[in-house]
Order: sequence, then structure tokens, then C-alpha cells
Amino acid sequence: GPLSIIIGVVHASLVSIVYKIVPDPYMDEIFHIGQTRRYCRGNYTWDPMITTPPGLYVLAVPLFCGRDRYLNSLFYPLLFLAACRFRSRFTRTSIGLSSLSAICLPVLLHSSVLFYTDPLSLLLTLLAFSLPPIPSSVFFLLSLTVRQTNIAWAFLYAASLLISSTRPSSIIRSSLASIPSLVPFIMIGLSFITFVYLNGGSIVLGDDSAHQPVLHLSQLLFFFLFSCLHIWPHIISLIPSIVSHALRPSNLPLLLMIIMALYSFYHTHPYLLADNRHVPFYLHRRIFSSTFLRLFLSVPVMLSISSLSLLSSSTPRFIRLLFLLSTAIILIPAHLLEFRYFITPFVILRLSLPTSSLFSSVLEFASNVIVFSFVFLLFLFKPYEWSHEPGVLQRFMW
Repeated sequence: GPLSIIIGVVHASLVSIVYKIVPDPYMDEIFHIGQTRRYCRGNYTWDPMITTPPGLYVLAVPLFCGRDRYLNSLFYPLLFLAACRFRSRFTRTSIGLSSLSAICLPVLLHSSVLFYTDPLSLLLTLLAFSLPPIPSSVFFLLSLTVRQTNIAWAFLYAASLLISSTRPSSIIRSSLASIPSLVPFIMIGLSFITFVYLNGGSIVLGDDSAHQPVLHLSQLLFFFLFSCLHIWPHIISLIPSIVSHALRPSNLPLLLMIIMALYSFYHTHPYLLADNRHVPFYLHRRIFSSTFLRLFLSVPVMLSISSLSLLSSSTPRFIRLLFLLSTAIILIPAHLLEFRYFITPFVILRLSLPTSSLFSSVLEFASNVIVFSFVFLLFLFKPYEWSHEPGVLQRFMW
């Protein structure tokens, strides 16, 4: 409708501002745009520095050679419609506003005005979740051509399909009945396993030296905090019940696990320490690098887990557990603390939550726009130089 057209126009205006102020490829764009330009010239050799598949570059070739960033302006209205469609599977309340808030998540919106893969990856994943099994499997397959980790979302869809069609009275028979609709997902799983095998046991395309998997349990906890900070208006009214939920004696083992994860399973990637152009660099320097401050985070983490479990209580428990498992599969092996990894799980989570009031939703949207604008303006108008790269402007972003 008209709103999605407005979204596209506003997005394209943001992109045109970025083109004026930052005309050259910036940060990861250097690889993405470089590869796309190569395709535009009919050269199909692969840059080994790129670690994700070429789905986005292939789409850019027909119409967007040299205007790469505008491709995301085409995806954004579609992303809004896909978000609305996905949300309507969970609730009938606040569909448009919640979807708008979700796609205005600052880290997503900021990545989307550059030639990054996040909007297309999210769009294909949301569409896949909103469709019946056969077309869904096609979209999941397409989403894997943009980002390999989307395999975890295909697993979530297939597992929830299997469980929801299983009847307690006849487990075997009802499971067998759902097999035809699971065949495409079994094929996706087998082809993914084949890809990993042929790729030498790694899911990373190209140079995997910077992407060795670790057990980064803290990353999952930071995701819970990140999610609650972005939906704070919906949490405020629930504070008393959240605190009493968190203080249950039965949660003590969970608290001890959180403390252990923050103490022993926080990893610092060389990129995190070396690159002061990102928010996590400063979070690490000011907070996470101190073991004491990091352990202190166990309290907000515990509160955020309670908040999310209360807010999502209307969603069936098995779906919540599968979501948690898929999110863990994506985040825990990731060595680098990177907010862009949180985008898809956050948007899926946000779109599934029933929202309490119109006022909270408006406040959430306003809060997202303000935070986005602040970082975006820093990115555009507060560049700086590194002493070892004089004359090259560095810009601050998520």
C-alpha cells in the first residue's frame, strides 16, 4: 500500500544522502561492490576475502550496476510487507506499526543504506516463514545464497512443522504424514551438509581464518540485552512482574549459568580490538574488558531473560525453544561480537510479540528513529582519520 511506497521513497532519499557524502565503497562494501562490479563486467572470478554467497550481487547485475545501494531501497518496502505478513501469523494487533518498528531497528536500517546483505537475507527469511512448506523451502534456499547461517531458520520452520503436525495419540502415523511436506527441507539439509563437506568442513566461503567457530555463550546473553533495550517501552509496564519472575528461587541455576558464561565464555576477536569504527569496540573497552563489570551484567541479563519469557508467553513453548535453539546455533559459534548477527533473530522475535499499547509501540518506533539518526549523523558528519592511514576518512557505525 501507500505506506510501503513511502518507506521506499524515504529509504532511497537516505541512500542518496549517503551517495553524496560517502560516494566510495565503505568498509564491507569494498568487497560486496567490488564483486558486483566484476559481475557487471562479465568477470565471474571470486574474491576469496568474501565469506558469504553471491545472491545479492547476482540480483544487482541486471539494473543496479554502479547504483548498488539503491537495490536495498527496492527491498525495503517488500521487507515491510513481508514483516506484516509474518506478524499476522502470530497476532492481529499492531501489525503495521510493529512491522515498521522492526525494520527501523537502527543496526538494520544503517546497514541497509549501504550495499550490505542484511535486508535481502531478512526479506527472504521472513517470506519463507510466511509461506506453505513447498514455496517456503524455495525461499529458504534463496536465503542461503545470501547468508549461510539462514540454515538455522530453515531448521526452525521444518522442526515446528513436524512438531505442530504430530498428534500425541498417534505420534508415528502423524509424523509420517508430515514427511511429504518436509522432503524439500530434508533436501536443503543434505545439500547444506554436502556444501560444508566439499568446503573442507567450514560453512564460511572464501577466507575462513577470521571466522573460526568458538563457544561464545556470552554472545547469546548480549542478544537478550540487545533485544530488551530495543523494546524497552513494552517492558516498562511489566517491571514488577519481571522482577518477581527473575527472583524465583528456581532461577538460581540459570543465574549461575549466566555468571559462568560471562566469566569464562566471552571471546575477543582481533577485529573487535583493532577496529574503533564500531559500537562493540567501545562496549568492550568500557565494560566487557573488565571481568567485574561483565559479571555485574548478569543481573540485567537475568532481567532481560525474564522480560522476554513473559512477553512471549502466548507463543507455544516448543516454538520458543526452537527459536532459542536456532538463535544459539547462529550466535554462539560466532567469535566476533557483531550486532548485525542479531538482526534476523531480533526481528523474528519482535514480530512475534503481542504488544500491550499503542503508546508503547509509538514510543518504540520514535526511540528507534532517534537512535538510528544519532549514529547515522555521526557516520555522515563526524569522520576521522587513522594515523597509519592518513587521508582516508573512517566513519563510525554499528
